[in-house]
Amino acid sequence: MKCPNCEKAELAKTRENYHYQECGLSTVTLVGIVVRKCPGCSNVMPRIPNIEGLHDAIAHALINKPERLLAPEIVFLRKYLGWSGADFARNMHCDRAQISKWEHGKVEMSKPYELLLREMVASGKKIEDYHRHEAARKKVFKTRSLMLQLQEKNWKEAE
Repeated sequence: MKCPNCEKAELAKTRENYHYQECGLSTVTLVGIVVRKCPGCSNVMPRIPNIEGLHDAIAHALINKPERLLAPEIVFLRKYLGWSGADFARNMHCDRAQISKWEHGKVEMSKPYELLLREMVASGKKIEDYHRHEAARKKVFKTRSLMLQLQEKNWKEAE
């Protein structure tokens, strides 16, 4: 496979630990995953299977840690729940300015708010898909075929 970045060199495939900074946290390392590297331009392309499951594991590790949540962890958990800043403020029963202070590390999240956030993540209180609200308003009923395929031990809609 040629590098999509420089389009010159062949990617070298290795299995190694990968520092997963794309999640917004500097402390996450994926152990022993397939990584493709370009010897020409140093482009790195990790293969991350079941990314939703990975984010579930990160979120649950964060809510179960004994230490207080840090600002980047609060941001990760908000995004994990699928919430905008306004959604987060509404669900936490505080104003948007307070959310911003927590997420930028200006003010430490108080213990009651932190416990509420941890409980929301633990209970899986994710925001509903916005399109579902629109779909519920439609009066036309249409049958939709659903094709599912087993992919890496998880069922997914077939493409």
